Amino acid sequence: MPEQICHVLIVDDDPTMRALVAGYLEREQLIPVEAASAAEMWRCLERGSVDLVLLDVRLPDGDGFELLRRLRAKQATPVIMMTGVDTAVDRVVGLDGGADDYVGKPFEPRELVARIRSVLRRSGAPGFNDGPEGGVLQFAGWSLDTTRRRLTAPDGTVVALTGGELNLLNVLAQAPNRPLSRDQLLEATQARQWTPYDRSVDVLIGRLRKKVEVDAARPELIKTVRGVGYVLAVTVQRQPAPVGGMRIDPASLVAGA
Repeated sequence: MPEQICHVLIVDDDPTMRALVAGYLEREQLIPVEAASAAEMWRCLERGSVDLVLLDVRLPDGDGFELLRRLRAKQATPVIMMTGVDTAVDRVVGLDGGADDYVGKPFEPRELVARIRSVLRRSGAPGFNDGPEGGVLQFAGWSLDTTRRRLTAPDGTVVALTGGELNLLNVLAQAPNRPLSRDQLLEATQARQWTPYDRSVDVLIGRLRKKVEVDAARPELIKTVRGVGYVLAVTVQRQPAPVGGMRIDPASLVAGA
């Protein structure tokens, strides 16, 4: 059970759907916050204290994918997209835009709650930060602080990552020089199994390469292993977390486009 209550913002113009999801969340001791439009969503986010956003793809005053892109240009609050048309294309568009997960309507209540809890754990939300012991993973001049959830480039600049990108890099860095399949990566980062038409891992790998490779078209760090998946092909050293360090709220970081 969470040590601290988390707030989940439900953005959907269907009041019945909002009420249904809110009921699921309350039973899990999560606090639902409701928004019926894009305008209401922005007002809720401005007030703060939102740990995760459930964002419907179609809203009366905005397209969910465009709203996701605008949100990612401002902050890295975890986002799970919701849609009544669950297609591979929509999933790729959502994940490419920076979504942390994607669910289709109708959904099983237990699955939705499991997805929410999984994303909250991966984002280090209060009371859900029960992952591997924190520390700093260093490779090829890069520094991944798993406690603060922050990536620092060799020149000392902080590189903003979405929750999905950071989680994927963390999984790869925990197993350096060990090829991991798409199924392993998807299960570790999104708590679901890969299917032959699921390109979500490939999308996240592409986004990561643009941020950490000198030439994303010729990757030297995150390499493709034909017929298997991907590997972080460098030596990784683990350093203890800084003494007295505190977790930085992912919402305080600005995710790159």
